[in-house]
Amino acid sequence: MTQTKQQQLFKVLSGIESQLEHVRFLINDSVPSSDWIDTKEFSNRSTLNNKTVTNYVGKGVIKKAKKINGRYLIHVSELEYWSK
Repeated sequence: MTQTKQQQLFKVLSGIESQLEHVRFLINDSVPSSDWIDTKEFSNRSTLNNKTVTNYVGKGVIKKAKKINGRYLIHVSELEYWSK
């Protein structure tokens, strides 16, 4: 593959990633915020400490999570598995 072709592919990929991020934002924005709690609240209501919650969200162990303005929010349905 030529370098020009690689550059074209990376440009297309970058455009797709931007569009995907916009779609994620629209989806996250449409979910009622009352169903989402921050990592501190999640740790208070679960068996995990706050740092562990943040690490698990980052690694995908806690799956129903989103990041808005630098803060992780976790769907309350995750508490069923992790609750005290």
